[in-house]
Amino acid sequence: MPFDDKPKVLIVGAGLGGLMLGALLEKSNVPYLIFERAATIKPLGSALSVGPTLLPIFEQLGIYEDFLAIGKYGTHIMGYQEAPLRLMRPIDFRPVEEFTGYGQYIVARPKLHELILKQVPPDKIRFGHRVLNITEEDDKVTVHLSNKETFEGDIIVGADGAYSAVRQRIYEQLKAEGTLPKTDHEDLPFSCTCLVGQTKVLSPEEFPVVALPHCHFTSIQGADKPFTVIFQ
Repeated sequence: MPFDDKPKVLIVGAGLGGLMLGALLEKSNVPYLIFERAATIKPLGSALSVGPTLLPIFEQLGIYEDFLAIGKYGTHIMGYQEAPLRLMRPIDFRPVEEFTGYGQYIVARPKLHELILKQVPPDKIRFGHRVLNITEEDDKVTVHLSNKETFEGDIIVGADGAYSAVRQRIYEQLKAEGTLPKTDHEDLPFSCTCLVGQTKVLSPEEFPVVALPHCHFTSIQGADKPFTVIFQ
């Protein structure tokens, strides 16, 4: 399609989801803009497990080799039952790798975020201004920012987290029309709390497991306590 005939996409949120969509649209030559309320990208988070569901997309974007350079290859998740400590059947990623041709890797979230951010030109991201409102008229959508700027597009994408401002605006409109499903009136259900910690750089001399070529991934499931501990 000619560039002028392609829909313009407005993306709210410059996290991994928003940036990944931006990188794909950039590769496809589809016009887009990303809006991020933070003034700069902050290197937050610990580690992610990335495998065959995403790696073909990284290859299409031309960043597959760059990803391998920052990732740590893994073949198993070793699971243990607590009290008494006993080994359960490990989860083996190798059959999936044999079937798809792509392995499983652990990667530091800030490094992955930085890698994907490099695929989006700086002028495609508007930093430092919150989205105050989203309006629709004549098959067009308009984003209203806190600095009083407005941007018009054809498609709005909410990549701004679990309590998405985009979804809240859409819900308000659907409620007014009486078309919001009953289940969407309910609060988001959470049945667990996730605590994430990150060590300083470990010495291979003191911790030999760090020097292994494969990632060491261990899970311990609580016996009489409602918790699971995972080490990467």
